Amino acid sequence: MSKTRAFISAAAVLLSLSAFSSAADRFIADLSGTWNVSVQTPDQSVTSTLIVQQKGDSLSGSLQSELGTAPLKGAVKGDTVNFVFTLDMGGQALSISASALLKDKDNMSGSMDVSGMGNMPFTAARAK
Repeated sequence: MSKTRAFISAAAVLLSLSAFSSAADRFIADLSGTWNVSVQTPDQSVTSTLIVQQKGDSLSGSLQSELGTAPLKGAVKGDTVNFVFTLDMGGQALSISASALLKDKDNMSGSMDVSGMGNMPFTAARAK
């Protein structure tokens, strides 16, 4: 096989893989719906419900927990999810920034940076 033919074949394979990767990102990036969240704090595991609406790569919605309901804003790019929300802790605002990777279209894991308290790992699974 000539070098030119080998180059053209390799380029065709790379373009095919690139198209497949882009299609996969679009498939797993739809986060709209209800998610069951578990956050591991230093003392215990805390559960909550994440309700997400997605428009393009923008996220909005709310996080509902035993501490109340907090609106959230965020974004998704490929398999990376980022969102922020603020909880009212007895009159004091607690800012939380979350970052996660999608494992598949129904599961993600990452960490929540809780202001003043450090990072706490979390998992989320789409409610069935």
